[in-house]
Amino acid sequence: MLLAFVTALTEGCTSSGGGSSTPSNDKVIIIGGDFATSGADTTAGVPTEDGALLAIEQEAKRGLPGGYVLRAQMLDDTVNGIHNDGQGARNVQALIQDPRVLAIVGPQNSSVARAEIPVANAAKIALVSPTTTSVGLTDDASGAAALRRTNPAYRTFFRTVLRDDLQGSADADYAYDVLRARHVYVIDDNESYGLGIADVFAAAFARRGGTILERSHLTAQQQDFAPLLTRVAGRHPDLIYFGGVVASGAGELRRQMLQLGMTSAFMGGDGIKDDGFVLAAGKSADGIYCSDGSPNLNALPEAAQFLKDYSARFPGQLLGTYSANSYAAAEVVVESIRRLMLSNGGVPPTREQVVDEIAHSTTPETPLGSIAFTPQGDVTTPVVSFWTVRNGKFVFISQQRKVLR
Repeated sequence: MLLAFVTALTEGCTSSGGGSSTPSNDKVIIIGGDFATSGADTTAGVPTEDGALLAIEQEAKRGLPGGYVLRAQMLDDTVNGIHNDGQGARNVQALIQDPRVLAIVGPQNSSVARAEIPVANAAKIALVSPTTTSVGLTDDASGAAALRRTNPAYRTFFRTVLRDDLQGSADADYAYDVLRARHVYVIDDNESYGLGIADVFAAAFARRGGTILERSHLTAQQQDFAPLLTRVAGRHPDLIYFGGVVASGAGELRRQMLQLGMTSAFMGGDGIKDDGFVLAAGKSADGIYCSDGSPNLNALPEAAQFLKDYSARFPGQLLGTYSANSYAAAEVVVESIRRLMLSNGGVPPTREQVVDEIAHSTTPETPLGSIAFTPQGDVTTPVVSFWTVRNGKFVFISQQRKVLR
């Protein structure tokens, strides 16, 4: 079992008195993190974690009121190369044992979030995810209330990315209106995220008047998709829609699809908007369509400095789909702590105070623009973007911004 720790370098931060020294343990505030940063999730997890690290490092250089310094403690929730729900829960349990940890950024995967939310809720510590999109993490009618079993009326989970019901329905509209698909075969990886977004897509596509030919679910660590794809080919779909992530075999599914001579269009959600998909699928990745919950950063003035700083801090590393969302999540956490300390004479807040501040405040300057949350913990200005792959590179097509209350 791999458990990785990454600590932001904050020693020697300038204190409020203008000096520089190594802080004592009681002058340290820690932001925890949990991502999948090894194995099959590496290409998505590492750049997502690095977005949070960049924000925390920059905030550490600014320092905190009262002479406190800021550190990051990031944990890896992969086991045997795959994100693991139990490991995620154990990571949160480990983080909350240290009273200096005031909030946690992450996790990366919706299934892991389902295991972590009860732990974070019991500890009344904020869990701010940049990537988890499952509807049931925030929507009580879809199961969120059951996750908050210790403090059912108290919400400690937030996210800076849109939910699957918004993304899946937008995908359905795109498939119907732009790709002109009328007959779709839906495949998912049977995990919280993949199953959820596939469910939404199928229902929304049917409402538009399209036909869902059939639904199939992959099994864990499946690599031979020929029998399934032979069945799919026999139904003659215009489009195959995949709900799942790269670690579930998305790239190999696409590769084997073309090996069998299938010409149906291929589309998925943000689970395949990952350089790992291109690496796994090779040339077969060209021509696919996908969506994600982040804007086209190159068109956002607010993101210009972030893009420059990320490139300088992580030279040679491609920007991840949700690196900016992760940076924004960390900014929300740190700025909430800073505001509370400024109003309290430099005294660190409690974890519960941080939760309340995140829930009721707005963080105005992030690469995504201003960030605030609905009473359910969803970001109020979610974005869905559409992409295709050309010559092994993701190419932006269009985006939609929505407003939630």
